[in-house]
Amino acid sequence: MNINTTKIISLLFFIFSALYLYTAYNIQVFSFDENSPFNAKTFPIYLGYAGMFFSGLKVILPEVNTIKVDHKSLEYKKTAILVLIAIIYGFTILRVGYFLTTSIFLASSYYALGERRWLWIFFLSFPFVALFMYLLHGVLEIYLRDPFLKLIGVMG
Repeated sequence: MNINTTKIISLLFFIFSALYLYTAYNIQVFSFDENSPFNAKTFPIYLGYAGMFFSGLKVILPEVNTIKVDHKSLEYKKTAILVLIAIIYGFTILRVGYFLTTSIFLASSYYALGERRWLWIFFLSFPFVALFMYLLHGVLEIYLRDPFLKLIGVMG
């Protein structure tokens, strides 16, 4: 029996999605948000199901064209740097806040992936996160605790 790399990676992603879905169901929401159509756990739950669905399809469906992976051309260093950036992001988001932490996370990820145009890095991180935060907080009325924005007086 020939097991290819794509099936193994898909199986690992299926397991990761299942664990993510399990933790998504354990996200605490405010009592006034429990019955709302969209709350803090809605998107993570859908994302977990989508990850399980698509990776499950990749595992069970037959391969039309087998992809040969040249491990010498993979950039393991960039992957490790991105994982480290994501871990730092996870440890700092509650203390610093969504806006600043996510903006710095995106900017450092772009830089780690090889982008060197600082104007692009800035505009694809800070304004993008500000717009997304406005949509969540201002339009959808999802409260995001943000110590940094509270410190500078933007949020109450």
